[in-house]
Amino acid sequence: MITEYDEVKAILDKHDITDLDQIEYGSEVYEDLYNYFAESGEMPYGVMKARTGMPDEWIADRLYDLKLVKEEA
Repeated sequence: MITEYDEVKAILDKHDITDLDQIEYGSEVYEDLYNYFAESGEMPYGVMKARTGMPDEWIADRLYDLKLVKEEA
């Protein structure tokens, strides 16, 4: 069974991402992550539309939660 961790890790690996700073707003990897989280239903609608939160911050927090990136010191 493929987990959310596996799918998101595959997106990061596809783009050779090793650090959160490599994910820029509007980049291809950002768009892939945004689309994944939006289509999976994980990202709340208000965040998708930047009404109740910022999508880039939500994605960064989710990557931390999945332990795919290390928290900044």
